[in-house]
Amino acid sequence: MKTLYPALLLLFAFTIIGSCLQAQSPDTSAAAHDSTTATGNPAKPHHHSHFLAEVSYQSNNVYMGRKDSEALQYYMPSITYEHKSGMYFSASAAYLDNSTESRIDVFTLEGGYAFDAGIYSGDFTATKYFYNSQSTSVTSGITFSMSYRNELDLGFITPSLTTGLDFGPTTDVNGSFGLEHEFEACNDKLRITPTFMANASTLNFYDSYFQQRRFKKRSGTKIITGTEKITGTVQDAGTFRMLDYEASLPLSYTVRKFTFSFTPTYAIPVNPAIVDVHTVYSTGSVSNKKTVEKLGNTFFWTLGVRCKF
Repeated sequence: MKTLYPALLLLFAFTIIGSCLQAQSPDTSAAAHDSTTATGNPAKPHHHSHFLAEVSYQSNNVYMGRKDSEALQYYMPSITYEHKSGMYFSASAAYLDNSTESRIDVFTLEGGYAFDAGIYSGDFTATKYFYNSQSTSVTSGITFSMSYRNELDLGFITPSLTTGLDFGPTTDVNGSFGLEHEFEACNDKLRITPTFMANASTLNFYDSYFQQRRFKKRSGTKIITGTEKITGTVQDAGTFRMLDYEASLPLSYTVRKFTFSFTPTYAIPVNPAIVDVHTVYSTGSVSNKKTVEKLGNTFFWTLGVRCKF
């Protein structure tokens, strides 16, 4: 299956290029332009109630620069209903498929309300997560989350501020600041949105991951000889701190009711966690070791197709 990914990316690229060339005429240019009107506000389509069915592939599960020791590659089907009032509801699943494990890792239910008020827009979202007991995702300790996104379209750039709460064994507070600008091409069918994000949060979700998931027995891996149990505790998990910076380039191309999307992202984590590792040996002896998390930049991407009906 993985050999199909390069072919799908090439097909995505050739479809866009071919459609752009076909769309050109003496009176219509497919050159890129800003997605703003003469007044500096983005053109807003007339909204109607509709459904969205989508399937996507994610090369790795990364949350605020943090990730599991193994790449978690997800196939993600979803169905969404968007009401013309701005209310929306969705259900999705993430199917894990890597070299050693295959399972539904998480099932998600989401509801929210989005609105536009001139150059300002807001989006409130509430999400319920149902994680598989075998999941090793760094967010597998989160059971419910709420967030509110503020966005201000200034024409030349769109800043955003998102604040949220993640509920689990202990509640996390998080926030994200973003800058983006959308460009359009191919008669507005192609949208390219360079985006920069800075993400900050407390680390209770990460503490839960180290205590319950990080060192658990995994399919296809060997147990360290002589050990009974290994757990970790993140020091000062309740301290709010910057966690990562992300640069991404979302691309989408719409053909009638279908939208093809590709989003490459480069995450740069900062402020490594200090973890106390507690090991219980089969002999009954115990050891405690303090380690500093090893951080590494991560490139990951998402490829998807969506149908509106």
